[in-house]
Amino acid sequence: MKKFKIISYFILFIVLVVLALTVYTSATQNNEQDGKEKATSEIRYLDTKLVDLFNNMNNIETRNYQIYTTKIEESRSAENSGGGSSGEGSQSDGASSDSGSSSGDSSSQDSSSNQTQTENAGENYEMQPAGILTTNRDIDWTSCKNESELIYTSISTITLDLYRLNASQEDILNFNKDLDSLTVSLEEENKQLTLDNLLKVYEYIPKFAQTVVDDTLYKTVLETKLNVFRGYAKLDSGDWAGISTNMVDAINTYATLLTNTEIDANKQTSINKGYVMLNELKNAVDTQNTSVFLIKYKNLLEEINNL
Repeated sequence: MKKFKIISYFILFIVLVVLALTVYTSATQNNEQDGKEKATSEIRYLDTKLVDLFNNMNNIETRNYQIYTTKIEESRSAENSGGGSSGEGSQSDGASSDSGSSSGDSSSQDSSSNQTQTENAGENYEMQPAGILTTNRDIDWTSCKNESELIYTSISTITLDLYRLNASQEDILNFNKDLDSLTVSLEEENKQLTLDNLLKVYEYIPKFAQTVVDDTLYKTVLETKLNVFRGYAKLDSGDWAGISTNMVDAINTYATLLTNTEIDANKQTSINKGYVMLNELKNAVDTQNTSVFLIKYKNLLEEINNL
């Protein structure tokens, strides 16, 4: 009997250990998955902010129209015309009207006049074209600096999350250093230096994504955009040969999506369209015209950012 109890206790102990390990493993996996989802959202946030900064270097809007507000003046003239007619009728009825009555009519007309001139400031909303050929390319440096500062408000949290998910410590440190260099170039309002530093910072986004993001489609899009930005950063230098090489790299990276059977079939049409637009961007290099390149660049980003 005693031996039976010992065996029973031993079996119970084994069962409890197995259950504890199972619960611990499951909790660890859930926590890791939650951490990955949070980090993925942070990667998407950085991606969006940096893409906006790239676009701002040529004052590009990712839509064809902007909403502008202008001040309008609105006059309130209710009952003014009625008041004036009444005054005239009173005078015509009587030569017997005394000076006090005339004074009253004059005061009433002055009041009406003042009421007519009372103005309320309002806002008028209108849509204006925001295409490549219809807007200037002056950089709004104030907006760029604000965008840069917004990134800093989240960077400490993002850094900690990347550390927890075992992203390369060296990459994390260099990312933060290059972000500081980007901020300095924005402060100096140096376009080419800003583009170069933007490119350095953006190069870490696909690297971090390889560690924390499970979505193959998104990781491939990030790599594709990196190659596109490498060409985009060369536009002002007129290095069309280098830009052409970068576009070929972008096409080769993106082409892996065309045969990937793991990707949602519902997105295949958009993927195919993105591939066509990438090749159109490559063809735009042959024109050696910055405006043509930027038009096709803008349309491509609008398409693949929605994948």
